[in-house]
Amino acid sequence: MSFRSRYAQFLTGTVLLPLLIACGSSDDGEDTSGTGGATGSTVSGGTTSSGSGASSGGTGGTGPGASGSTTSASSAGGSDATTGTGSGAGGAPAGGDTELTGIETPGADCTVPSLPAFGELRANDKLPDPFTMMDGTKVTTRAQWVCRHREISEMVQHYETGPKQVKEATVTGSVAGGKLTINVSGGAQDVSFSVDISLPSTGTPPYPALIGLSGGSLNNNRLKQMGVAIINYNHNGVQPEGDRSGGIFSKFHGNANSGALIAWAWGASRIIDALESTPDAQIDPKRLAITGCSRNGKGALMIGAMDSRIALTIPQESGSGGVAAWRVSEVDNMGRTGSSGVQNLSRTYGEQQWFSKTIEQFGNAVTKLPLDHHELVGMVAPRGLLILGNLNYEWLSTNNADQAGGAARMIYEALGAKQNIGYVDSGHTHCGTDYAGGEQEAIEAFVKKFLLEDASASTDIWKPKNALDQAKWVDWTAPTLP
Repeated sequence: MSFRSRYAQFLTGTVLLPLLIACGSSDDGEDTSGTGGATGSTVSGGTTSSGSGASSGGTGGTGPGASGSTTSASSAGGSDATTGTGSGAGGAPAGGDTELTGIETPGADCTVPSLPAFGELRANDKLPDPFTMMDGTKVTTRAQWVCRHREISEMVQHYETGPKQVKEATVTGSVAGGKLTINVSGGAQDVSFSVDISLPSTGTPPYPALIGLSGGSLNNNRLKQMGVAIINYNHNGVQPEGDRSGGIFSKFHGNANSGALIAWAWGASRIIDALESTPDAQIDPKRLAITGCSRNGKGALMIGAMDSRIALTIPQESGSGGVAAWRVSEVDNMGRTGSSGVQNLSRTYGEQQWFSKTIEQFGNAVTKLPLDHHELVGMVAPRGLLILGNLNYEWLSTNNADQAGGAARMIYEALGAKQNIGYVDSGHTHCGTDYAGGEQEAIEAFVKKFLLEDASASTDIWKPKNALDQAKWVDWTAPTLP
């Protein structure tokens, strides 16, 4: 059995899961958009139907097309801000999607309860328990975690970002002159965009690839020498960070409620759709990484959390709105004014339109958020995740990211994948590669393991400045999920 086969079997739990029954930069600020009060609904694929009906869909197969131009249907879920319906997962599903990798949105068969309005939410000073579902059910199986994963995804979209997808997309791709063109139809308007692909000089196609927001901020030449292609994703064309109504995301969906981070995630998923159906691109869509730094680090984490087809996520210096926990940022920023201190929720919201308007109501009530970003980070589990911090910039919320990362590591450990999450803090130029703490070695180790399928690569790398203060931030325990 190849390493990829063994790894896929480990991640998806194909041996155990079919036996289970599913139960029950300076870093930039953020913006928010709201989704309406949710009525219970079921999502399959990217379509939401309110009430008791379920929508059909899922990931489409490869469609017909001429050489270099084929078709794939997308399967992004998300709360619908227009209709006010929630979607996705729940505490007592009739049957859960048992896969955590290889599909865009796990948990298509899970049902999410109605998401409470702001006035119904209770304050919680601790980092919320990722292993207790919305109806109070404790997560004790991997199949239940899939549904909890879907709940967390829907809460992120409902309370923080706005929906990733309102209208289901049909995607075609074509490649010419080192550019992959992605055509998206089925929405309010048909849209298209392109990405540049730079192939390595070593290795054999189809190649693994790193998708970099604005090219990323890693040592791309070294990665190409290792046999990894580089895909330059110009995400601001999908949605400018300062204009929710600008870009092709809003044109396709016919709304301007969602923030830039989730719009960038939608665009990245459409890139993957196109890669899946365009073999002429010479890219292996099962060996993809995503990276970005500062505001793009926030985007990279959101993309990695919201698309489980991505094998490796590397958020660099993402700060608040990225890896950092809102609650910890709020505590660490107490008494700070002006430009001093760390970036907290209200500062993040005020800087750019990264989030939807809904998150604004939590600016002075952070503890009422029913989730925090240790859970967003945990959505990447059990896939590869390497968090890179920077000690030279207080604004980047080092301790806040360390605490969230430590709590997210408990999620990885529950899934038996503790070695798949890494963390390195050190001081260097913002978004530079003048690393001083072993970042390059860590990057290469994770790339070898998750993109080059080198089973001997050691990713047991955990070097945050601050250890998780469980007594202060965690009042829950992590189960062992079979």
